[in-house]
Amino acid sequence: MKKLLLASLLVSGPTLAAGSGVVGSTADIPASHHDDDSSGWQVSLGAGAVNAPEFDGVDDTETNAVPLIKVNYNHRFYIEFNKIGWWAWKPDDTGFSLGLVAQSRKGYDKGDGPIPNFEVDDTALAGIRARWINGRFAIHGAVLGSSESDSGGEAHITASYTFIASPKGTLSAMVQAETLSEDAVDYFYYAETDAGADSATNLSLGVVGTYNFSKKWTMIGGVKVTSLDDPISDAPGVTEDSSTKAVLGVMYNF
Repeated sequence: MKKLLLASLLVSGPTLAAGSGVVGSTADIPASHHDDDSSGWQVSLGAGAVNAPEFDGVDDTETNAVPLIKVNYNHRFYIEFNKIGWWAWKPDDTGFSLGLVAQSRKGYDKGDGPIPNFEVDDTALAGIRARWINGRFAIHGAVLGSSESDSGGEAHITASYTFIASPKGTLSAMVQAETLSEDAVDYFYYAETDAGADSATNLSLGVVGTYNFSKKWTMIGGVKVTSLDDPISDAPGVTEDSSTKAVLGVMYNF
């Protein structure tokens, strides 16, 4: 139940993040894995377009404009598109970081989701986030709870590898597993009925690329394909067992 985006080694790293939402949300902008070595403030602003299903499991697609905002202060406090967080523990020379994160999770309007005449409000997710970076390889994971108890939580883990990392651009591939709790599946796909929804684990593959026009301007683009688990693909109103999302955007690095 997600979308996608990305950024460069200078701007952001190659992981397609999890988070429910309708197209046009920034919930699928990749998490940062590779930061530059400078201290102090790092700020990147831009805009992009996301093409994706109106909601995972439905066949109607949309293309929406999204703002791209990334702010980092001393590699501790950060804003990454739809996330805000704090790396509380970063042992020296280990490549490991652990901290707290909060992010938005989009719902859907009537007619956009799998359940006719039903809508889901936006919610907030918060929890623990961790990452480990070793050269061009990175693992990112999070366990998140929802601001509304009946909307359920989620957990995800992503492994990525950067095949190309040059001053002109990057090319990375990723694989992701995202688990939605029983409450989350029920909330989004079964309208909180007595259907007895099970938890679901969706699997994704993606490719992310960047091209640096200059030190200031970076183009970003990527594609992610997600296979929906049976509790979602078998839900009423769901017509697709997979979804494809694509993004193209540009950012200015201050």
